[in-house]
Amino acid sequence: MTLRRWTFTVEPGEGNLRLDQLIAARTGLSRRQAREALKLGGVQVARSRVRVAGRIVPPGTEVRVAVDDALGSPPDLLIPILYEDPYLMVVHKPAGLPTQGTWATDRHDLLALLRAQRPDLHIFLHHRLDQGTSGVVVFGLGREANAGLTRAFEGREAEKLYLARVSEPLEACVAELPVGRVRHSVPGRFGCTGDLLDPRPARTEFRPAGAEEAAGLVSGHWVVASPRTGRTHQIRVHLAHLGSPVLGDALYGGEASDQLWLHAWKLRMPHPVLGTPMEWTAPPERFRTPEMGDA
Repeated sequence: MTLRRWTFTVEPGEGNLRLDQLIAARTGLSRRQAREALKLGGVQVARSRVRVAGRIVPPGTEVRVAVDDALGSPPDLLIPILYEDPYLMVVHKPAGLPTQGTWATDRHDLLALLRAQRPDLHIFLHHRLDQGTSGVVVFGLGREANAGLTRAFEGREAEKLYLARVSEPLEACVAELPVGRVRHSVPGRFGCTGDLLDPRPARTEFRPAGAEEAAGLVSGHWVVASPRTGRTHQIRVHLAHLGSPVLGDALYGGEASDQLWLHAWKLRMPHPVLGTPMEWTAPPERFRTPEMGDA
């Protein structure tokens, strides 16, 4: 993936330029490339996405432009829906798909695809999975559900279980270490120690996956992770700190693989409106042995 980014402030002499002209002048992109970036959602004016090529931007305004040369057309995917009622939609996010818009686009992500798939609904995001992670994601479908989901996640009423494959066996343990962004890291990384920006408390419980839980999965060392807080990259960072990074997690020293071996397996929580206990499971099909997958 080749991501290019520019951030600039409109100068006094540029206040009469169309936005596509301005982008071309300040980034070196052609006007056609500038219009494509606008179409994909890769342009922000004053921190809001803009798609209108002819917009005039006043001097002093910040403009952000991002172009990902590997994007291509938006994916043509049908997102599997695990559960739906008048208040909630629970889906199985495929690996490799961002949960929400990135710098370069707001048309290639899970939320955008769901809104295109179900234009009859007002879908609201409450939690995210990393791009390489697959599994359960729950969305709210209205004001009442949104308020209830906010309470559930902020009040830690939601119990999340992940499956992760690591290189070495890991005993049952609890990682209670702060997670913060590593200063000046490119691409952005998070850590538990060192020069961190805004480190915040984080707790993850780990245990080896039982024989029944790992049945049918590719042979290896499987752990079940239960994050009790919701920090960015929390499970990946804690496993790396423990010396057992997730397979395929090059960012945190994981053994090389063609995929990130991390899956949001189960989510348990009270229904945000009805209050009844709920549990949703996304089967880890991409981690099953070929024999199991063909059965």
